[in-house]
Amino acid sequence: MKTFLTRWSIKHPVVVAALYIAVVVLSMLTLVLLPVRMMPYVESPLVSIVTMAPGSSPTEVETYITKPIEQRLTVLDGVRFIRSSSQQDMSLVTIQFAWGDDIGKAVQSVQSVMTAAEGDIELDGFNSRSYWVLPIDPLNRPVLTLALRGEGWDPVQLREFADNTLVDRLTQVPDVQAVSIFGGYRRQLQVVVDRQKLAAYGLSILQVRDAIDANNVSQGAGVLTQGDSEILVRSDKRALSAADVMDYPVLEQDGQVVYVRDVAIVKDTAEERRSSYRYNGEAALAVNVIQQPNSSSPQVIRQVRAELKRIQAANPGLTFEEAYDNSYLVNIILNSTFQELLISVLLAGLVILVFLEDFRATAIIMISIPLSLALSTLPFIPIQMSLNSSTLIGMMMALGKLVDDSIIVIDAIDQKLRGGLRPLQAAIQGTGEVFLASAAASCVMIAALIPTILAGGLTGLMFVGIVWPMVFAFVASLLVSVTLIPLIAAFVLKPPQSQPRRNGLQRLLLPVQVGFQRLEQGYGWLLDRCLNNREMTLAIAAVSIVLAVALYPFVPQEMMPLGDSGQFMASLEMEAGTSFAKTDESTARFEQILLAQPDVEKVSSQVGFEFTRNSTYFSGYSMDSVNAASLTVTLKDNRDRDIWEIMDSVAAEAHRTIPGLRRIALKEMGVDLMSTSAAPIQLAVYGEELDTLHRLAADVLRIAEATPSLVMAQTSSSLTQPEYQLTVDRRRAEELGMNVQMVAEQARYALSGGFTRRYYNRPNLRQNSILVRYDAADRATPDDLAATYITTPQGQQVPLSTVATLERRNGPTLIEHVNGKRVVYVNGYYRKGAPASMDLSMAVAMRAGTDLNFPPGYGLDSMGDMTDMMIEFSRLLKGLLVSLILIYLILVIQFGSFIQPLIMMGAIPLQLVGVFGGLILAQQTLSTVSILGIVILSGLSLSAAILLLELVLAKRAEGVPRDIAIRMAGPVRLKAITMTTLTTMIVIVRLAFFPDIGMDAYSPIATVILGGLTISTLLTLIVIPVMYSVVDDTIQWFVHLETKIKRHNHWTRG
Repeated sequence: MKTFLTRWSIKHPVVVAALYIAVVVLSMLTLVLLPVRMMPYVESPLVSIVTMAPGSSPTEVETYITKPIEQRLTVLDGVRFIRSSSQQDMSLVTIQFAWGDDIGKAVQSVQSVMTAAEGDIELDGFNSRSYWVLPIDPLNRPVLTLALRGEGWDPVQLREFADNTLVDRLTQVPDVQAVSIFGGYRRQLQVVVDRQKLAAYGLSILQVRDAIDANNVSQGAGVLTQGDSEILVRSDKRALSAADVMDYPVLEQDGQVVYVRDVAIVKDTAEERRSSYRYNGEAALAVNVIQQPNSSSPQVIRQVRAELKRIQAANPGLTFEEAYDNSYLVNIILNSTFQELLISVLLAGLVILVFLEDFRATAIIMISIPLSLALSTLPFIPIQMSLNSSTLIGMMMALGKLVDDSIIVIDAIDQKLRGGLRPLQAAIQGTGEVFLASAAASCVMIAALIPTILAGGLTGLMFVGIVWPMVFAFVASLLVSVTLIPLIAAFVLKPPQSQPRRNGLQRLLLPVQVGFQRLEQGYGWLLDRCLNNREMTLAIAAVSIVLAVALYPFVPQEMMPLGDSGQFMASLEMEAGTSFAKTDESTARFEQILLAQPDVEKVSSQVGFEFTRNSTYFSGYSMDSVNAASLTVTLKDNRDRDIWEIMDSVAAEAHRTIPGLRRIALKEMGVDLMSTSAAPIQLAVYGEELDTLHRLAADVLRIAEATPSLVMAQTSSSLTQPEYQLTVDRRRAEELGMNVQMVAEQARYALSGGFTRRYYNRPNLRQNSILVRYDAADRATPDDLAATYITTPQGQQVPLSTVATLERRNGPTLIEHVNGKRVVYVNGYYRKGAPASMDLSMAVAMRAGTDLNFPPGYGLDSMGDMTDMMIEFSRLLKGLLVSLILIYLILVIQFGSFIQPLIMMGAIPLQLVGVFGGLILAQQTLSTVSILGIVILSGLSLSAAILLLELVLAKRAEGVPRDIAIRMAGPVRLKAITMTTLTTMIVIVRLAFFPDIGMDAYSPIATVILGGLTISTLLTLIVIPVMYSVVDDTIQWFVHLETKIKRHNHWTRG
């Protein structure tokens, strides 16, 4: 059974060759068809409800919109958090489900709840949908952002072209999910009402609005049948121009008709600017292209570029510049990883050549590695995987095991050849001798990895891209090692007798071989001493475990490692009440600070706020406003400073040179885009009363700012939003036949205007809004508002000041909730090499708990990375426990014993001192990535123990005494273990110490394996044999004791 596949392969070489040629062809086809992405797509667990409430303050939005929605959502199942943000003009409620849930069904569930909740929400409904239920996907950012300019184009015409023609053309490109436009000037029909003329006719501004709605109608009147024909009858008075609206009647009285033109001017113009976009400091329109979740980024971008060329050819004057290109980073990562793979294979080949002194044996292994990788890619398409940084890292991590399998088989065949067997018998017997050990080692690795993704959660979804390629590679490697390698070896390798003289390579490597022979002799001597001093050897093992426990508290902890991806995001917020014009000016200053940096290549900035269903991604925690801006910065490839040095320099200069800047946040774009928090360090101060809540948050902020290594500390909101409180005299209003709502609505239209219910619709173009408002000169100051006439139901015109007063005050910029409780977040960031997010979050929380006196009902919760980390660490540790149980059961089946596997698993705790020591020396952290490295390392450590003890047991089965079997097996397996360990370490050493752009987030995996494998290999070679001898003696003692008891009982009965 052990040699069936080997014998069959050697008997059918042509069939085997044809099969592997087919593997290569299919693998190449797979790589062509696979979608290429920066990262594997992971469906976000966030669903948001966005509700627009024009003219409403944060407090009103909280009371009348957010709270009723939150109360309705409590009936949903599987919800982790319900968070909300009530800000001016808008409510945002975000529901976080469990990672891995079907978000499509979750959206439907939320939509059903909201349908039932519509009656609870007070809205005016004018020219706006009441709410949107949207899945929030922080990872599926625009794959391409274009800066659109039009030489000779009118700005309004350019935006209209983008909203209509450009969006329609680009959304038809295969694999484009959505296209959104930001900035510029959106067309709007503005009805500018003359306050004096309106009062003269005794009309209110609301009557003008209603008149436009009543006339701007297109409606079918039915079908007229005449003989054999049917004719459609329609009433169509839709406004197709400003002149049409001017001719709408407002009032007919005593035979006199008052038209819109009598009280207003109608302008076909642009909306008041509340947003703008610039690329490298120059004004433009942003065209954001979002790809389908499982599509290939480079392919989508290539197709979009081709379509843009056709659009430019048909529309002279248009220019498109690529402000952000996701495929740029994707290609860098892919090229870097392919380079790493190639270099790793070549270095592994060099190590093998040095040890085996045989070009032919080395060539066999060098052929087997790419073939194993090729075979491992075949399942990618059936299970819908993409080619991304994770899958390539998985392949790189599997390289060591691929080399292990090949080396073990080649080494076994080489030993049989040296024993005098012919190549054919040597290939069959050598492969059969190590097959079970190789199969057990592969099963152990697979058992170690599978539970990490079956555990679920964020990390389970994230590591699918790493784990499955490794699993497929292990299976492929085992198959190649028992089919192709012995087949080639049987025909290529020669017995030593045919080479009586040393060749040039052997003479060149003679010092290495002499050195290794001395190493074998030294190992044999050390093993002998350890077997004679078993207590001391086991004490050394115990000390290593105790040292690991002592080192653990000194290892920083974080959710995901920071990575220098060469791109970062910046968010800017000015003081509350800052106008859009001032925010735009301040953002332009910040852009100049960025562009003045020698390391910055591109700056793409979105200022202000613009919301549509296909808006570019927002976090789901709050949405931008007119006093905020978001920027994406791309750095140059060749630079002297890392991304954190650049960000800190830019932030410091911005605070120093931009007046009125409330906060700035700069964050590298990396693997933790999947984070479900607004910042890695996030503490939520909760309570009910806003003044107390913000006072406590300010105290926590001071503690955070005083915490070393915590940077850009900031609160999420403040009580500095300037507003005028309109207080209606209820009795006076009732005397005039009015209620509070009637007064407030006319006051709102007087100040900011309002939309008609019906749109400005023109053929084949998207609809535009119609805004009814007073002339700017009539609404410039609070006095203008007080002097505004409002119309009573009897048609009487009275100044607003007769029924209401205006009072200036400050209110909250936004009000946030977590699970129904009011909170103010204190957010912060950290830097690579400094204390990590979990340590800093705990430091601030503990200091706040000690120094601050929280009143009853108020407190502090750690969120951000802290919350995600505790959940995901727990999942991974449970997965690791399951892995250990599976590994043990596999070894029990393999060796037919419950005791021997426990000895082999003794290699696992021996690795921990190397793991924690390596992380500390490399200034890296214990993260989800590090824990995955520990899981991989556990399988690798066991491979050496399995290989060693398997030969010991085989020798003992041949009748060799135990200690002699140990002394024989150790030196024999030393070469294979040393080669596999060295090649594994060489494969990942560049990733550990010299990672390329975008790969440094995975560096802790390599560090863990390097540190742990170094220590565990050294200790395994001496501790595992000693443990085996001690356990064997213990078993023999019990057997002897049982025998004595049986003899005693027999003698007693006799």
